[in-house]
Amino acid sequence: MTSSTTAPPHAEGVLSALLTPYGADGKPDETALAVLIDFQISRGVDGLFILGTSGEGLLLSADERKAFTETALKIVSSRVPVVVHCGAVDTATAAELARHAAGCGATAIASLPPLFFPYTPESQLEHFTRVAQAAPDCAHYVYDNPDRTGYALGPDLVIKMIREIPNLCGLKDTGDSLARITTYLSQPDPPVVYTGNNVLLLGALTMGAAGAVSTLANVVPELFAAIVAAHRQERLAEARDLQLTVARLQAATAGLPYIASAKHLLDRRGLPGGAPRSPLPALSPEHRATLDARLAADPALLTWLRPVD
Repeated sequence: MTSSTTAPPHAEGVLSALLTPYGADGKPDETALAVLIDFQISRGVDGLFILGTSGEGLLLSADERKAFTETALKIVSSRVPVVVHCGAVDTATAAELARHAAGCGATAIASLPPLFFPYTPESQLEHFTRVAQAAPDCAHYVYDNPDRTGYALGPDLVIKMIREIPNLCGLKDTGDSLARITTYLSQPDPPVVYTGNNVLLLGALTMGAAGAVSTLANVVPELFAAIVAAHRQERLAEARDLQLTVARLQAATAGLPYIASAKHLLDRRGLPGGAPRSPLPALSPEHRATLDARLAADPALLTWLRPVD
């Protein structure tokens, strides 16, 4: 592999997959965004991943995404690393978003593979090469999320791209396979790997991953920070118990609109959650009642979901 793969990760631990709060006008709410960012940084997240799946980035126009990136980086003010997701349906838009994010001071850039049409490995390699070349002085990560894109790039292609694209450092692997993460980490010169699965943080860290990009870290950053701290201090029984708590919280959202559920959990903590952007579904009253009942049945979860002072 190229020397880029030996570079240290740009954040180790938990990166919050930042949710995007919207105002009554349906546009991103800067005041609410500042509240969310300040809360998560103050409660121990190691970085932010903005405009990804949880951030509803693909539901914003390119201009909205640029404005959001500028606002978020201004609010963060270099307190933690910020990875900006720049994936788009077409190469030109993804490249332009990458160029803009790098110019705004993003720590690193991530990109989903292109969507909708069938692609060949050669066209995928060309796509990621052009996106990386648009911001040559910025580190890039592949964002492999087969549940959302409809297909997986897979380790063979991702490793090939990392070998051939100088500033492609690693990937965010969103799935439920610790075995696939281990495939990456078992390479002679392994890439930087983040899991995108809330319940795999501890397992991924144990295998040598840089950490996790987590939706639920928006809601309970303290819980995820506690897992990272317990792992670093080799308090593995405690880390395991905390990870199982995350698994139960994740299970409480099963069968419900996921982003809307995460925003409802923010509302429960007294933080600005609100509704997702159309056409993502909001929680119906029945959905909210189901989620609240599941939480009420698990007092340990309620301990972590206490309203913020």
